[in-house]
Amino acid sequence: MHSRGLLRRTGAAGATRRRRATRSASSASGQSNFDKEDVAQWVERVRKEPWDARAKTWREFFAARANVAVLEVDVDSETVKANEIETHGLNFPKDTAEAWSRVKANSVRFRQNYLAVACASALFGCECAAFGAALVCFYAFAALKSDVILGEIALATDGKLAWNATRVAGVNRATAQKATLALAAFLFVLSDAAANVSALFRSMITAFMIALAHAVLRPIDLKGTLTDIMKDLKGAKSKEDLARAAEAGVKGFKSWWSNRRDAEPVPVVVVTKDSRRGAAQQQQGNQQDPPRRRENGEGAIDVEGREAPNRKFLP
Repeated sequence: MHSRGLLRRTGAAGATRRRRATRSASSASGQSNFDKEDVAQWVERVRKEPWDARAKTWREFFAARANVAVLEVDVDSETVKANEIETHGLNFPKDTAEAWSRVKANSVRFRQNYLAVACASALFGCECAAFGAALVCFYAFAALKSDVILGEIALATDGKLAWNATRVAGVNRATAQKATLALAAFLFVLSDAAANVSALFRSMITAFMIALAHAVLRPIDLKGTLTDIMKDLKGAKSKEDLARAAEAGVKGFKSWWSNRRDAEPVPVVVVTKDSRRGAAQQQQGNQQDPPRRRENGEGAIDVEGREAPNRKFLP
């Protein structure tokens, strides 16, 4: 009897230890995924990035990759053209750790793209014209404050927008900033503030969900990992900062290496354009199926008539 009770107590104690070990292992994995140092480094990276930094291209945003390669061979001109049909490279993460590493990297790398999505969501989600005009005026004020945004607009318009440090399109830059900001505030007061704030809140939730979904689905590539490492190393001002940047770089490279996936083969489609071959095939077909003379009731002759194929179904 004593031995049976001892075995029961020993088994219960072993089960308790196993449960505690499982809980400690899960908490350790959670701590590794949500490390305080990682969060601090993430906040520091966000602060280092200027608010008007250049956004990534949309091809890079969607991780565009080649889906099909098309080779166009023109025999007449003796030229070969190669084109790619691209598709997005978004995919689901393998586990929670990969999803968290994607969110940490993409939330910094594509922050400006997410900001553009939020601005568009707020503009399309407004409930009155006055609030929409106020948002447009505020966006114009932000553009006038940023040299990067003005430079992007000048490039998009092929240099039609002339600007410098003091003037934009022939207007004093500081005066234009004050005017657009004052007009935005005036239009906001004229609009229904309560309804528009509620609409703006809904738009921000929508933009946040879109950004979170993209951050989870967008895989981390080697180019982005190396870019982050170089930024951290260039921003280091002391030995401690350099050591932290090197440690973060090693973590980022390990995360990319452990979560990388094999590249899928790209099929190749060859399209040949040969007018001489087409003419030869047509001539050969005419010789195999010679035209026969057909005469109607009025005596007209159709020399292009050919024997129709025997079809046992409706055309």
